[in-house]
Amino acid sequence: MKMIPGLVLVTLLSAAALPAAAKTSQVYSYIITHPVYGAIGTYERSSSDFDGLTRADAHLRIVVRVLGLVVRRETSDQTEVWRAHRLISFESLTSTNGKPSTIRGVTAGDGFAVTTSSGTKTAPGDVFASDPWFLNRIGHGSVVSTRTGEVSSVEVTGGEADRVLLHGVSEPARHYHVNSARQPNKWEVWINSRGVPIKFRSSETGGAIDFTLVSAPPAAGEPTDAAALEHDH
Repeated sequence: MKMIPGLVLVTLLSAAALPAAAKTSQVYSYIITHPVYGAIGTYERSSSDFDGLTRADAHLRIVVRVLGLVVRRETSDQTEVWRAHRLISFESLTSTNGKPSTIRGVTAGDGFAVTTSSGTKTAPGDVFASDPWFLNRIGHGSVVSTRTGEVSSVEVTGGEADRVLLHGVSEPARHYHVNSARQPNKWEVWINSRGVPIKFRSSETGGAIDFTLVSAPPAAGEPTDAAALEHDH
């Protein structure tokens, strides 16, 4: 049963870890839903900035049950380091039904070296990770999956105005489409005016898996999530 998105993407870095003096992390939490199995897990991403670098850490937890029996269990802990919009390094530690795997990537000269259990291959130096925060670059490019290490040529299109339902409220967003050579709309991302993906989707065998934002740091002058929820009730 293949159903976990390569978009989740989500990648992180140990090779270029930021010092303790980095700014406080901004944490975003998502619920993961499957069209057949409903809510199957959670995804949390945090990021910190320091001295021109951004470190992002992501944690994926998925459990799929059929008639009460666990048919898939996946965990993933990832780290990415970026300088501006350039990926410097990432590390992804994944366990699928108890089988672990490790993927690492780091800049190497003019390229980007990706190491998996099958060896090391070089991607273009401007490759970007399968991280929804960076899947809004209109045009052609290369993406490295932080889940499999596969490097793919993609074309990002869209950016059209759209709306996403969050907590019963329709929120405005820009809708981007990431098309691979083998699959149109492999990934879709809805990004709000603050540059935050409030929803992203990965098309997998068996259906499209959605990640929907359920908790985020408030913008300046906004109430906390807890206060907002209390007000709603």
